[in-house]
Amino acid sequence: MAEGHSVVRWARWLAPLVGEPLLSIEAPQRWCEIVDELFAAARRGKTPLALREIHTHGKHLLLHLSDGTTIHCHGLMYGSWQVGKSGMKLRKPESRVRLRLRTAAHDAVFYNGPVVEFLSAQELAAHERIRALGPDILHGKFDREEVWRRLTRPKNRNRSLGDATLDQTILAGVGNIFKSEGLFLARLDPRRLVGLVSREEWERFLDSTLPLMQAACKSAGAIRTLPPNLRRGKRGRDALNFVYFRSGRPCYFCGATLLRIAQGELQRSTYFCPNCQK
Repeated sequence: MAEGHSVVRWARWLAPLVGEPLLSIEAPQRWCEIVDELFAAARRGKTPLALREIHTHGKHLLLHLSDGTTIHCHGLMYGSWQVGKSGMKLRKPESRVRLRLRTAAHDAVFYNGPVVEFLSAQELAAHERIRALGPDILHGKFDREEVWRRLTRPKNRNRSLGDATLDQTILAGVGNIFKSEGLFLARLDPRRLVGLVSREEWERFLDSTLPLMQAACKSAGAIRTLPPNLRRGKRGRDALNFVYFRSGRPCYFCGATLLRIAQGELQRSTYFCPNCQK
């Protein structure tokens, strides 16, 4: 699943389209009538339709158009973007295109994304899933107090820490990779109950996770959380992360065998060291 850092990358790739008149928007069939009306209204008003602003919140990408409409995209497990000059060669088959934005200078294509919806200002304001999101760990004004308040609600006390860190209504943007890596660096057992976690320990998790995600926003390709001094001589997964996807392999710090467990209703994978994260 695309984590928060991936969505920030997408927003940066799409930034060159901001302000450029849109020549066309290709969207799923259910939205074609709305798209036609957007361009018809722009012609009537003699004001080109354009991408006005791009906003990210956790794993959600919001493309705000000049007429007030917002295109909401979520990549879930398989969504990805390709942005380039007009007429670029697609790197995936046409059948996988879910959304395409064209300007005179640029093409932007969203592949495989299961969530593409066109929302009016009123619909965006009332959108339950977006309204329920917790503070985004990658936003400049990240509200740690609000995250702690949401985490420590009575209904969360008996949840495992590994499960709660993925709850986007508590903390938006963190996914499996940074959950596992952040908890490892904070030396917190993902099986611990939220009610037994202190504020100091939770802040340690945030302080460990935030710089990893900020660094990932600036890089491309595979996510590397392992520092260069530990990567030397290692290959594949062993050269990428401390614990993620390394179950059965030795911990770099204590030598214990790393484990993988499934947590929460969705049985999401968590990787950890049973010795370092007691």
